Amino acid sequence: MTETTPLRINRETLRMVEICRMYYEKELTQAEIALSVGISRPAVSKILSDARKQGIVRIEVVSPMGSDEDLMAEFCKYFNVQAGIIIPTSAKEEKLVQRLLVSQAAGYIDNLLPEMKNVGLGWGETIGELTEKLQASITQASPDHKVCPVIGSAPFPIKSMQANELARLFSEKIGFTPQYLHAPAFPNARADKELFEDTFEFQTIYKLWSELDTVILSVDTYPVVPDQATAVRFGDKLKTGKAVGVIDTYFFDKNGNFIESEDDLVVRIPRDLIRNTERVIAIVGGTEKAEALRGALMTGLITDLIVDELTARATLKFHEDNL
Repeated sequence: MTETTPLRINRETLRMVEICRMYYEKELTQAEIALSVGISRPAVSKILSDARKQGIVRIEVVSPMGSDEDLMAEFCKYFNVQAGIIIPTSAKEEKLVQRLLVSQAAGYIDNLLPEMKNVGLGWGETIGELTEKLQASITQASPDHKVCPVIGSAPFPIKSMQANELARLFSEKIGFTPQYLHAPAFPNARADKELFEDTFEFQTIYKLWSELDTVILSVDTYPVVPDQATAVRFGDKLKTGKAVGVIDTYFFDKNGNFIESEDDLVVRIPRDLIRNTERVIAIVGGTEKAEALRGALMTGLITDLIVDELTARATLKFHEDNL
C-alpha cells in the first residue's frame, strides 16, 4: 500500500495540472473538459478549486495585484517611468497574458480615478479590452470630468480602433463625460487635415488635450497590423529608419528617436502635449514587444508602465545589450 500510494497521488496531481492547463491556458469550458477527460462537470469544478487551494494555480488568485518591485525599480532607473505594475506570471500563453494584463490595468486605473479629471484615450486591441474590463464604482461619477480620443478614427471597421466609440464606452464606465473628435485619423491630403483642424470641434478637443492629466496608450511593434497608412505617410522611411514600434501612430527606432516625414498627416494629439501630460500610462504585453517597448520608453513619453514580467525582463535585457 505504501508503495502504490505515492503513484496514485502523482497520477491525480498530473491530472489536476492537465485540467488546470485546459481551463486556464487553453480556455476550455468546464463542460468541454468534463467531456474530454470523462468525468462530470462538478468533478472538474472541484479539481480546479482544489488546485487553487494547493497552490498549483498561481495566476490571479495568488497575487493578482502584485508587482515585482525590484524590476520596477530598474525601469525607474533606466527610463522616465515613475510608477506602474509588473505582473508576476510565468505564463507564455498569449491570450492568458493579455487577459491578466488587461485585468490588472483596469484595477490600476480604477485606483487612480480619484486623481483623474481629464483623460485622453488611445486605440488598439488592448485599449478596447481595457474599456470592456473597466468596472468603476458609480459613486465616483464625475460628469464635470472628461474623456476624449487623442486621435481620429481609423478607416477600417475595427471596433477597437474607433476612437470616439472607445471614449464613449470608457466615459460610461467611469462616470465621466465623453468629448468626441469627428475626424479621420488619416486624411487624404494636407488640405483636408487643415480643414478638420480649423473646425470649432477640433479646437475644443485641442484645448482639452492641453488640459489632460492622464493619457492611456498601448505600444505596438513595427510592422503594425492593421497597417496605419504607413506607405502613404512614410514611403520607405520606416524601413530605412529602422522603426521598431509605434505609440499613438508615432513611429520610433530602438533608441526612441521618432521617424519624421513631411507626409505624416494624422489628426492626433501633438507629442509635446503628451510629454506635458502629468501621467502617461502605457499597457504592453508579450515578449515580442520587448524591442518596441524599450524604444517607446526611450522616447521619454511614458510615466506609468503596466507590463507582464516576461516582457519586462526581455525589455531590460534588450536595453542592457544595447547600451
